[in-house]
Amino acid sequence: MSNPTSLRPRDIVDFSFETPDGWYDVVLLGEEGAEEWPTALAAELGGGDLAPGVVEQLTVLQQVLYGQDASGGTRARVYLPVPEAGVLSAYQTFELLELEADDSPESFLAATDAQAGHREPGYEVRGYQSWRSAHPAGELVGFTHLTALAEPDADDAVLEQRVVFVIFPVGAAQAFQMEFRSAFIGGFDDMVAETQAIADSLVVTLGDAR
Repeated sequence: MSNPTSLRPRDIVDFSFETPDGWYDVVLLGEEGAEEWPTALAAELGGGDLAPGVVEQLTVLQQVLYGQDASGGTRARVYLPVPEAGVLSAYQTFELLELEADDSPESFLAATDAQAGHREPGYEVRGYQSWRSAHPAGELVGFTHLTALAEPDADDAVLEQRVVFVIFPVGAAQAFQMEFRSAFIGGFDDMVAETQAIADSLVVTLGDAR
């Protein structure tokens, strides 16, 4: 006879994933050492040999991340594959998403596809693509698009590529979301393929059944 508790969702209590060289954990604002982190990382990567502006870019990234989630629940990494170039190629955020009883890969994909043509002043989605595939932990839903960002009355927009993966581990009470953003053309040979390799490496540990 099967154990009835085996059908109950279980919390993700630990996780790990692999990233290639050049990715570094971000110390978020409000955490110990946050003010020193940009300077400390720049020194670790080459100090005076780095192009001017790296510390400022890292500081701005901390502020952007704080604006997105001041709680600190969303973790982040920054991609600096060629530190001496002085360019942040991308950044990654990742978090757990609590699942309701009717949440599924199908419902998530439908919700994201519904936003494929989203447009508002200063924000426009272009070139949206989505997909669904098997994942070692369960199932994966992914989508990518270019986001055109513009200040009010600006003539030009900044283009940022975004790639998002949501992994639904079998039996888990949460989904695991990874989002990658890059406004640096040439930061990847193939951003979707390279970031999906990171998403595919995700391993989760589930706790006791609720």
